[in-house]
Amino acid sequence: MELEYNYAMILNLNGSFSVRNSIPEIELPEGFDRIEKIHLTLIGGQALKQFEEELKPQADGTWPIELLFLPFHELLELADDVSIAEREDYPVDEENPELGVESRKTLFLPILNQEEVREMVNGICEVLGITNPEPDRFFHVSLANIHGGNPWKSVGDICESDV
Repeated sequence: MELEYNYAMILNLNGSFSVRNSIPEIELPEGFDRIEKIHLTLIGGQALKQFEEELKPQADGTWPIELLFLPFHELLELADDVSIAEREDYPVDEENPELGVESRKTLFLPILNQEEVREMVNGICEVLGITNPEPDRFFHVSLANIHGGNPWKSVGDICESDV
């Protein structure tokens, strides 16, 4: 498992056997495709924009940190049941509103122990010398969406009321 910074700060879960095994085998609803890169967004890209100078990614655009001192694989408690977040008028590109809106649907698993994950994110921010710009983020793992499994086309503002 490694932490990556490429616009957003994510925890790449593809290499984590224990996390992948805790994701239930589900039959996808019609029109949904699996997201190949299973990840947990710790801090969204819009929120991190203010810290671009402090974060300075590597030449390849990623920012890995070995998580030897952060037991995420033991920390993550995933829900057993999936939920679907739907947004009808989602901006195609927030920076270019003239491009219009689209519908988005994302199949996701909520993280059950929100507070423990939030504390871990606060610890990462402290090590980096920044304040957590999303102290109330709702943590979840997106599994599939209606845009070919493109993770950039998932619902980006999933919240507790979507469960």
